[in-house]
Amino acid sequence: MTKNAKVVAMVQLPPPMHGAAKMNQHAVDALSAQFDLQVIEMRFARTVSEVNRFSLRKLALAVWLLMRLAWKLPQAKSLYICFAPCGSAYYRDCLYVLLAKLFRVPVILHLHGRGLPNMRKSRWQKQFQQHVFHRQTVILLGEKLRPEVTELTCTTVIIRNCLEAGLFLPQRTDPWAPHQPVRLLWLSNLFRSKGIETLIAACALLRAEGTDCHLTIAGDHGDISKSELDALLERHQMHDAASCIGPVSPNERQAALKNTDLFVFPSTYANEAQPLVVLEAMAASVPVITSTIATLPEFVRPRETGQLCPPDNPDLLATAISTAIKAPEETTIMRDQAYQMCQHEFHHERFARELTKQVSDITGPP
Repeated sequence: MTKNAKVVAMVQLPPPMHGAAKMNQHAVDALSAQFDLQVIEMRFARTVSEVNRFSLRKLALAVWLLMRLAWKLPQAKSLYICFAPCGSAYYRDCLYVLLAKLFRVPVILHLHGRGLPNMRKSRWQKQFQQHVFHRQTVILLGEKLRPEVTELTCTTVIIRNCLEAGLFLPQRTDPWAPHQPVRLLWLSNLFRSKGIETLIAACALLRAEGTDCHLTIAGDHGDISKSELDALLERHQMHDAASCIGPVSPNERQAALKNTDLFVFPSTYANEAQPLVVLEAMAASVPVITSTIATLPEFVRPRETGQLCPPDNPDLLATAISTAIKAPEETTIMRDQAYQMCQHEFHHERFARELTKQVSDITGPP
């Protein structure tokens, strides 16, 4: 491995803050320590709500970045790109990969989401995707994501996400015991697909059954406005048992995790892959209940490190929350085993080591 090997990285960095942007920052930090890293920042969205929206400004920026990439590729030994697996951004990133292939520069495509199968449904789409991915290297976040690259002639490697050391709070040693009312936390950007309405409905069911609970909702606005969120709470008669605290700083985020009993994240997001917020809750010694989608079942293992629930099902979600409350000894075991798993399997040093080795294997000697 040599620091003189020139690598071009095309990534989205914070702000706005979301899981992929945070992992891109970790990747840039790791690669810049080992290579001559040339970063081309893909700052297409200025706010979270702009992430999945098309605009002429984004189109102009995409063309400008294409020209910058063409300038840097002749001296590069590899292109590392946070590749968008769906939507218009998919075709944009395909152009970047094809340009690198034109310059005979090997590409490492890091997938932080899902959606590639939907982009190869027609014959021409399939042929196009096969050409883009042919003989390139794809980083997947888990085994559950292998269908993303089925029928593609590419090399795949599993490198899971990570958490920086500062997110690991001191492990709890006391038995888990819920407050009265039970404190539930939902933490994400406010998109409908992140399951907030399912959780609100589940909380309403719990209260109807006699389980007193309080829901804290933390996160920046996405496709749900404050008035729409207020209307959801009013509709489910949860307005007096919920707190909406909006976007939170890193310190406020950790404070919210310290003060909760259960972290509940019933996401249905079609592009979900390996949500960092679930790992952050585990690293804060908070028991988690989440969905059976994407790679979540690989590390949220029922009765071991957490609880899983089918998405879009308030009744089963309410049952899962009630089960955790009524079995504090089992919930304590899941909390503690989840913390240890995060320490061993999702630490930053492991991610940096695996990523730099993969890039080094591709760049070769200087």
